[in-house]
Amino acid sequence: MHFELERSPTEKLIIENSEYKGHDLVSLRIYFLSNEEKWLPTKKGVTFRRGQLDEVLDALNKIKAGED
Repeated sequence: MHFELERSPTEKLIIENSEYKGHDLVSLRIYFLSNEEKWLPTKKGVTFRRGQLDEVLDALNKIKAGED
């Protein structure tokens, strides 16, 4: 699965799932539009195991709700 959220005309957040060495992963990474008109990844981002997704979503929902 692959989702893109535009941050600006030259920058977007890509959320996708992948597999590496037998591990199911979820990645959130900032991409930028190069001078050659190609979208390239930056160092800005995070990757975690899909098994941690519920914990990550719980934390994000608490932030959204203004909880500590």
